[in-house]
Amino acid sequence: MRFRGGLIAGALILLLALGGCGSSSSSSSSATGAVPATGITKADFLKRANAICVKGNAESKAAAEKLGANPSEGQIVTFVRSTEVPAVQAQIDAIRALGAPPGDAAKIAEMLKLAEHAVKEVRIQPTVISSGVDVFAGFAHIAHPYGLTSCAPKS
Repeated sequence: MRFRGGLIAGALILLLALGGCGSSSSSSSSATGAVPATGITKADFLKRANAICVKGNAESKAAAEKLGANPSEGQIVTFVRSTEVPAVQAQIDAIRALGAPPGDAAKIAEMLKLAEHAVKEVRIQPTVISSGVDVFAGFAHIAHPYGLTSCAPKS
């Protein structure tokens, strides 16, 4: 079954905007989900984390464009599971690796836990991206007021 190009493109753009992140490399999340408190300042953390998301957004957009105007549902599901989900998880892992500003480790850990929950939801049901459900809303609710606005910018 083929979808209209606009619907598919819109769904992919939604995933890219919601995930707001990505990278061509993937890595597994930490087993504990803990974010170590480091000497990084909040300003430096936000600068570096937002830069990771901006770079990931561009990489994800370029990868999605390779699908063309009318990908099948199967192509979309494969793309989401094999490209976008690992890319977004790599983004989360890169942000976790920055550590947390003093006093903010719990907040950063909660943000990333919510983002990982959203990634898991998309991995299980890739078509959620075209359902109108904002799976990254919980993450954005905490991340955006904190200053991490380049990840999930449309949430």
